[in-house]
Amino acid sequence: MPIDFLCAPVIGVRRTSGTVPSVLNYYFEQTIIMKIVLYFAMIITATVASQAHALDRPNIILVFADDISARELPLYGSSVWSPPTGGNTSDVAFRANTPALDQMANEGCWVETAWASVVCSPSRAMMMTGRYAHRHKWWNNKDKGRYLDAKGKPTVWPLYESSPVLIGHVAQRAGYATYWAGKTQMAGDLRRFGFDQGCFTPGELSDKDNPYTDFKMYEKKVDGTKLLFNSDTDQQIDSYLQHGWYWKPHVRLMKHAGNRNGFQWWPHTLESQAEFGLNTYGPDVELDFIFDFMERQQADGKPFFIYHTSHLGHDAFDWLHPESKSKWPGTPVVHWDGKGYTRDQPSVTGDEGVYDDHGTITSPGIHHHVNYLDYQMWLYRNKLTEMGIADNTVLIFCADNGTSGYGKNSSDRQKGTHVPLIILAPGMTKQGRQDVLVNMSDMLPTIAEMTGGNVPSDYEVNGESLVPFLYTDKSSHREWVYGYNGDDQIIRGDLVMKDGKGKWWDVSTQPDDLISFPEIKDWSEVSEAHRTQRDELLAVLPQFDLHASEHDAPGIELPALAAKPKKQRSRTKNPAGKASKAKVSSGAGERKSLFSDNFDGRELPGDDYTIARSAEGAWTISDGVLYGRQTNDDHGAVIRKHMDFKDIDIEFDFRFNGGTRFNFVLDDQNEKSVHAGHICRVSLTPKRISISDDKNGSMNLEVRKQRQDKNLNADAKASLQTVLAATQASAAVQLDEGKWHHARIQLKGDTLSAFIDGSEITRLKSPGIDHPTKTKFGMTVNGSSIDFDNLNAFLVPR
Repeated sequence: MPIDFLCAPVIGVRRTSGTVPSVLNYYFEQTIIMKIVLYFAMIITATVASQAHALDRPNIILVFADDISARELPLYGSSVWSPPTGGNTSDVAFRANTPALDQMANEGCWVETAWASVVCSPSRAMMMTGRYAHRHKWWNNKDKGRYLDAKGKPTVWPLYESSPVLIGHVAQRAGYATYWAGKTQMAGDLRRFGFDQGCFTPGELSDKDNPYTDFKMYEKKVDGTKLLFNSDTDQQIDSYLQHGWYWKPHVRLMKHAGNRNGFQWWPHTLESQAEFGLNTYGPDVELDFIFDFMERQQADGKPFFIYHTSHLGHDAFDWLHPESKSKWPGTPVVHWDGKGYTRDQPSVTGDEGVYDDHGTITSPGIHHHVNYLDYQMWLYRNKLTEMGIADNTVLIFCADNGTSGYGKNSSDRQKGTHVPLIILAPGMTKQGRQDVLVNMSDMLPTIAEMTGGNVPSDYEVNGESLVPFLYTDKSSHREWVYGYNGDDQIIRGDLVMKDGKGKWWDVSTQPDDLISFPEIKDWSEVSEAHRTQRDELLAVLPQFDLHASEHDAPGIELPALAAKPKKQRSRTKNPAGKASKAKVSSGAGERKSLFSDNFDGRELPGDDYTIARSAEGAWTISDGVLYGRQTNDDHGAVIRKHMDFKDIDIEFDFRFNGGTRFNFVLDDQNEKSVHAGHICRVSLTPKRISISDDKNGSMNLEVRKQRQDKNLNADAKASLQTVLAATQASAAVQLDEGKWHHARIQLKGDTLSAFIDGSEITRLKSPGIDHPTKTKFGMTVNGSSIDFDNLNAFLVPR
C-alpha cells in the first residue's frame, strides 16, 4: 500500500489558509488517525493472511507411529539404521524406502530435531496432554504416578484425571468429530479421552474374551511359577504378554453401530466375519475404519480430527513364525513404480504355529514397517484428493520414541527421544528441512490453535503452538526440548545437550549417524555461547525435577512402593575389587580364546548378542560395564551370545546390584526335546549356587509335563523327584551386594563346574551335559540390576 494513502485529502474538507473551524479540524484529525489505524491493520492482516487455513477449521490427521527413530527414515540422512534383529547396520538391504513421506516432506516440511520421551507411555502422555511428567506423572512405562480411585485403591493416575484438557477434548470442544485408531496403552476408561469413536488394536490386555482370533497369549502357573503360553499352539514361549495386532488381529471398536456407548469385538457383522482370518492385517483394518469415519463426517459437513496411533514400528511376537528371532514381523508386500503403490494380496495358510505365506509377506525388519507406513501415508493423500479436501486438511507424521534395540528406553544422548516429524498443511510458509527444535508436547497447543479449541489461560501446557512458525516468516520455534525417563532428565538446545546420564554434548553440528556428538568434558574448550546455553538449560530443569518429591497425584497420601535400587554408575572402568581382565584359573590347561568382550566404547550390547523380546530396554552398557535389569514382570532379562561349541570354559566378573538371581545358561537352539533348547545352567543368588542338567532334568519336555501334572500318583512323584535330584547340584555361598566377584564356568564332557573368585564351589556330572552340540550361552537376570564385565570364552581340549 502506498504511503501517500495517509496524505490523501479528506473528502468534504477543504484546506485553506487561516484558521480551520474547530469541528472540521477535529474531524480532520480523527480521520487521519483512523486511516493510520486502518493502514497498520491492513499490514497485520497481510502478515497473517497465510494463516487463514490454520484458522479456518481444517481437518487434521495426526499419525503417531511406534518406536521409530528419526534415523530409520532415509530423509534424515543417517549413515546407520536398524537391522531386523535390532542394533546398528549400514547395509542398504535393510534401508527403508519412503517416496511418499519424502514427497510430503518436500511439499510441506520436516523437522530436523523433534523430541518425544524415551518410551511409549510417557511419550503418549506428552502428546495427549501437552505436558511433561511433572504434571501427568507418567515417568516411564513401569513408573507411573498413582492416585486413589473411587474405591480408595491406589492405582495408575489416568491422564484425564491429571490433565483434564487432552488433545481429543480440545478438538471436540471446537466442534470437531474425533476418531482414535490403533494402539492405546492408556490407563482408565478409553471413552473419557475426548474421542467420539475408536478402533483399537488390540485394546487393553485385560480384554481377553475375543472369540475371533487365537493369536493371543495366556499365563499359567507351573510349580508356583507364572509362565507364558501361545494360545495358537499351547506351547510355552519367551516373550512379553500381548495380543496379536498385526496378523489375524484383535480389534476392539469403541462407540460404533451396535454399541454406541461401549465396546465390541470386530468382526461384528456376518460380512466382516466371513472375510476375517489369517490374511487380515491390523494396520489395514485401522485405515478402513478411519476412511469410513472421514467419509461420514464429510457427508455431515463436520471437520474431523484423526489420532492414528499405529502399531507399525513396534516389535512383536511373530505368530506366523513362532521360532523367529527377528523383532519385527513381516508386512504385506508393496511395490512403488515411481508414481504410486500397488499391494500384493496376502495368502497365508496353515494352523497351530505352522504357516506358509506363499511369498506374499515380506521378510522381517523395521524397514518393512517404515515402508508400509509410507504406503499408508500415500493412501491417506490419495483419499484426501478423492474426497476433495486435500487443500483443507493438515497431515502430520511423527513417532513416539526411539527404535527398539537402539534408542527405546535409553537416556543416552538423544537415542530415545529423537523421532521423525513431517508436516503438510495448506497455506504453510515453510518447505523442506527445518533446523528447529520441536517437542511432542507442542502438538496439543498447535491443534488447539488450528481448530479454535479453547485451553483455559490458567491451565499449564508445556508445549508451544507451531502455528506461528508454520504460517509466518518466523525462523525459530522454541529454545529447548525436553525428555524424561523415570528420574532421568534430558534436555537440549541448539548448541548443547544434557542426557539422562548427566553427560553434556556439543550438538552444534549434526554427525553422520545423528548420535555421535562430541562429549563436552572441558567447558573451557567450547564457546561462551555454549556455556551460556548450558546455564540456561540448567535453570529450566528444577521445575520438572519432581520424580522424587512429587511422584504421585498431589494431595493424596499413598502407601509407598518398594524402593528400586538406584543403578550404580561407576566412573572408572575398574571399580575396587574387580579384576581388569578375566583371570586364567589354575588347572584349565591350555585354552584357545573363542570370544572376549570388556564392553568398552558403546552403550548397547550390539550385534554380537541377541536380546529376548521380553527384555526390552533391559541390557545397557555404561562406562564399560554391562547392566542387566528385569523389565518384564513375567520373565527375567535374557541376553545370549550365539556360538557353536561342545566344551567351553567361560569367565566373567559380576556384581549383585539390587538383582536377586541370574542364570548362566548353555543351550542348543535346535534341540527340540527340551524347553527353549536349554541343555545346562549355573544359577547364582547371593547365598547359593546351583548347577542343573536341563536336558535330562527340569527342562526336559517329558519331565516338565510330569511337573505340571497335578494328578501324579505317589510313585510317579517319587520317581520325578529322583530324576530332579540326580540332575542338580548346589552349594551355599556368601556373595556381598555391590561387590565385584569373578566367575568361571567350565563345561567339559559330562561335567559342569562352577568357580567363584578362584575356588571351585560345586560341580555336576550328568549325561545330558555331554550333549554333542551347543549353539549359544548367556545370562538371564531377575531383579534390578546385576552387572557384568570382562566376558571371556575359551575352547577346552578334551
